Amino acid sequence: MDSVYFDTESHDLLGHGVILRCRTGTTDTWWQLKVPTGDARTEIRLEPTGSHTTVPKELSTLVAGLRRGKALRHVVTVRTDRTVHRILEAGDVLVMEIADDEVHAVAPGRGAATLSSWREIEAELGPAGEQDTLTMVGARLAEAGATVSTNPNRVARALGVSAAADGAAAVGRGRSAGEVIRGYLAEQDAALISGDLGLRRGVGGMIHPTRVATRRLRSTLRIFADYFDADQARTYDAELSWYAALLGEVRDREVQRARFTTAIAALPEELVMGPVAARIEQSLLAEQLQHQTALEKALNGRRYLALLRESARWVSNPPFTDLAVGRATDLRGAVRVAAKKVTKHLAAGMGARGEDLELHKARKAGKRARYAAELAGRALGKKTRNAVREYQALQDILGEHQDGVVAADLLRRLGAATVGRSDENGFTYGLLYAQELYRAEESRRKAEAWAGKR
Repeated sequence: MDSVYFDTESHDLLGHGVILRCRTGTTDTWWQLKVPTGDARTEIRLEPTGSHTTVPKELSTLVAGLRRGKALRHVVTVRTDRTVHRILEAGDVLVMEIADDEVHAVAPGRGAATLSSWREIEAELGPAGEQDTLTMVGARLAEAGATVSTNPNRVARALGVSAAADGAAAVGRGRSAGEVIRGYLAEQDAALISGDLGLRRGVGGMIHPTRVATRRLRSTLRIFADYFDADQARTYDAELSWYAALLGEVRDREVQRARFTTAIAALPEELVMGPVAARIEQSLLAEQLQHQTALEKALNGRRYLALLRESARWVSNPPFTDLAVGRATDLRGAVRVAAKKVTKHLAAGMGARGEDLELHKARKAGKRARYAAELAGRALGKKTRNAVREYQALQDILGEHQDGVVAADLLRRLGAATVGRSDENGFTYGLLYAQELYRAEESRRKAEAWAGKR
């Protein structure tokens, strides 16, 4: 089997555990993209295109965000001569398959190619296999001189680099404030790239974690503003805000659609008068699809790819001020300021003239305080880490309140629009409206209870 591997010059695919190759051999030929999915991998295959050196546009687009717009190039060619041994039981049922590979790799270089070769043996259980058998075979191979591979990725081995992503910088007690912040930035950058891969592949549920990553980044820029160059932070925040808004327009309608589906299903059938469910779904879905189209267009635009490159720069070379070399425990001051802002807005929202806007501000302040505690908790200890759970609880409470306020506004508009329609009336909309107001008021009371415990 011959496999031609592609990556950027800085090995962005390799760093995120993604494999892009064209394989040819005696058995089959195909283009293949392997993407990490939890502890496993999702494999995407395309039929041969007639060229082993030009990556199909479909696959190139799927990794456009991961490579941050950089060009793909041929990085390694690997030839594998494989001998397969199979252990079978009665009825020719597979117990185990052992692949014995002689591997030869060529990595093109600027001056000269790098040649390398090695032997690999891999044992894999079949339907009739048991773990004890695999353990026994592993022991036999070790007795014969085999050792566990320290770098199982063939591309990484051929290039002489690590297959692990750069990842977040190690953080913890005793390290500088800048190192702790940089580690958190790196985690969010990785989440943006993971979200990009999922969004391009159409994987459900990817908008929310991607949006959260943008929020965490923006929160860090705000809460720890003294640690960054102000002008560069302002520019970066503006681009993150733009992307977060695109994600939010889609996500908010996803949430509302699920909310109304549940609420209408819980009503007695005789209280659902007219095509209420269809009308709400039609309205929200049409808006969601419109915003989804705008998001997809943005993912392939220059502005978005520039944002991803900027995000990478903030990980590799953050524009820190002199405060970044200080102790990690110095971060405590910013965390306390964030907590005070939550108290301030929550008190205003709970007052006699409390308004929904103040509770919304308290919700956003609570998110920032939570993310600040996440970041600094690694260096500040258990008490700060415990605050993350407390703010999460407040976020859930005030999130329910805000969702109720938004839902009530939509119901009021849809109910008013039924005037003059012979097959509709505003009764069910009014009923749902009253329920949303009640739920919002319940959330207000829970927020008061949360504040009373502090």
